[in-house]
Amino acid sequence: MQQKYFYQPTNIVFLSLKGNDSVDLINRLSTNNVNVDKNGITQTIFTNENGRIIDIASIWNIDANNTTFICNFENKKTLIEWIDKFTFDEEIELNEIEGLNLIHLFNDSQIINFDNFISSGQVINKIEKQFGHFYSGKTSFYSKHESVDLIFNKDNKIELKKILSAEGFNELNEKQFKSFRIKKTIPYGVNEINSLFNPLELNLIHLIDFEKGCYIGQEVIARLDTYNKVQKKLITLNKKTSEDLLNSAGSQITSQDDDNCMIVVRKKFLNI
Repeated sequence: MQQKYFYQPTNIVFLSLKGNDSVDLINRLSTNNVNVDKNGITQTIFTNENGRIIDIASIWNIDANNTTFICNFENKKTLIEWIDKFTFDEEIELNEIEGLNLIHLFNDSQIINFDNFISSGQVINKIEKQFGHFYSGKTSFYSKHESVDLIFNKDNKIELKKILSAEGFNELNEKQFKSFRIKKTIPYGVNEINSLFNPLELNLIHLIDFEKGCYIGQEVIARLDTYNKVQKKLITLNKKTSEDLLNSAGSQITSQDDDNCMIVVRKKFLNI
């Protein structure tokens, strides 16, 4: 039986997304089709004119009055300035929400094999407990490794973690989660999600809707995909047995632990 894990990130920011033009503007600036007409979660990438990553946001359309925008803390300032740069007469408000936390629930395999906090109805569920309520939604890490994410008031953290432990989930600390995501080649946080890379180099093509309208960086990304011009790829390597690739020209280590690392390497060295 597979182990079930949970991890609470400390490097994310919650923003409320409001305004009649907010969804249209986010659509025009990012790679995925953002639809908040129904309850659901959308992950979308903001790229600059060169197709490089500014940040990835998760947009939770909880209900008609609550759309929550989650981004990386380190990229928040650059992302908001980028959105402001292309905001003219549009009605949009992004205001930071204090007091929220998020927990990821997941297992070793890419596909979740538990049904804790998952409903066959709405994508996002409001779960009531004695200490208060929290929201749950099935989503994924950026690598398509499935997760169930919980959004909750930070004052309820201890009680919620007690419930998770009783449900058989084991908490991973920062170091343990880092090793987990390196092993699974999960780009996560500012080490990977930054302007050094384009989405295709990080295996994020599933967060790009090639059928939607234009967005900033679209021409570059479409050209790279259409003409197979992506020259680099994010992979995981054992540091002791892969010295040739580690030292190959143009390689960039993004995250590492004692044994392994995630590294962006040139495809010509991978024989693919």
